[in-house]
Amino acid sequence: MEMKVRVFLFLLLASSCLLRAEFRTFTNDFGDSVDAQLIELKEEGTIVEMRFRNGRKVDAALEAFSAKDQKYIRQWWKDKVAAEQVLTEEDRLVLTVTMGRRSSNALYDRWYADDKIKSFFPEVKIENEELQDFKGNEVRLVVFAEDMQYDGQILVVSAKTLKTDLKEREETVLESDPFRLRLYEYDSSFSVYDYKYGYEYDGYAIIIKNSKGEITHSKASKSKYLNPKLFFKCKAGEMYDDKFERKLSISPNSYFIR
Repeated sequence: MEMKVRVFLFLLLASSCLLRAEFRTFTNDFGDSVDAQLIELKEEGTIVEMRFRNGRKVDAALEAFSAKDQKYIRQWWKDKVAAEQVLTEEDRLVLTVTMGRRSSNALYDRWYADDKIKSFFPEVKIENEELQDFKGNEVRLVVFAEDMQYDGQILVVSAKTLKTDLKEREETVLESDPFRLRLYEYDSSFSVYDYKYGYEYDGYAIIIKNSKGEITHSKASKSKYLNPKLFFKCKAGEMYDDKFERKLSISPNSYFIR
C-alpha cells in the first residue's frame, strides 16, 4: 500500500506543467507533494477526482493524502456542495398562491345583501423544476385588501416570512397567517343610495430570497405590491396608500378580523 501511494504521488508530480488554474500543493505522510486542482469528492467520500496542470484528470484514494489534506478536502467538498445549493435567478421555480377562501354565509350570498365574513387561508406552493436542492431560502408573502369605504387606502391583512429548503423536482407548500374580512354592500335598484363598508381581498405579492439574502424570484397579482422599501417591513393591520408607497397613520376598523 505504501509503495502504491508513493508511486501515485510521483506520477502526479511528474505530469505537472505550467497552466493557469487554481491549484494547491497536496502531500502525503512521506513528504511527497504535488500541485493539483480538486474537482470532486465521490464514491461516498473515499475517492478524490483531481486535475493536473497539464489538464489530465485522475482519481485518487482520499487516504493517500496527509491527515491535514484529508481534512482540507472534506471541508472543500462541503463548501462546494453548499455553494451549489444556493438558489439563483436562473433556477426554474413555479410559484402559486391561493387564499382558500371560505364564506360564513355562502348559501345566502346570492339572495341577501347582508354582513358577510369571509375567511382566508393563504398558501404558497413552490415547485422546484431543477434537479438540485436549494437550502436556506426565505419566502415572504404579503396579502392586501381594499378599503371599500374610502378610496385610496389598502390594508395589509397578512404578512409573514417563512424559511424553507426546496427539494429537487418536488413541490413545497407553505401556510401563512389566516385572516377574515367583513364586507357590507347595499346596491339599490330603486335609488342612488348604493354604498359599501369594510374590506375586500385585493391581491398578494411574494418574494423569495436565497441563503445569501439575494432576491431571486417574485410574483404579484399587482406590480405595485412589489415595493422593496415597504414589502419586507410591513405588518398585518397596517394601512397604506393605494399605490403602496406610503404608510398611513390610521388603523383598520372592525371589518378586518384576525
